[in-house]
Amino acid sequence: MSSTGSTEDAEGAIRETYEEYDVGDTRLAMIADPENEHAWIQSDVTEQIEQ
Repeated sequence: MSSTGSTEDAEGAIRETYEEYDVGDTRLAMIADPENEHAWIQSDVTEQIEQ
């Protein structure tokens, strides 16, 4: 599992987390707001990106 965050709120605190989980042959990713337990996105579709 890995976890990173990058967006900051008005006070400069990071508001999202990014986590990856291996479940069987599938890797799941979840983006969530640690201050709002109902705000999250989960997907098992991945695309490689270049930055």
